[in-house]
Amino acid sequence: MCAPSGPFYRVAGMSYLRYSNICADLLRNVLKEPFKAKAQARQAIHFRQAPYVDGKAGASKVYELENGIPKTAN
Repeated sequence: MCAPSGPFYRVAGMSYLRYSNICADLLRNVLKEPFKAKAQARQAIHFRQAPYVDGKAGASKVYELENGIPKTAN
């Protein structure tokens, strides 16, 4: 009898978040149209960042993640 090896994504050397992102990417790639276009649109990530100086928020910028690399959206 062999010892339990733990979750297979840990054995492969990745985190659960990385594993779930890979699974989501694979699922989006096998979808047929029009479902694929809708799923690709939901994949976009936007976030807002504002610098704080002396406890007050400065001008905020909106960023969009493209392939994991942030770029300025506006």
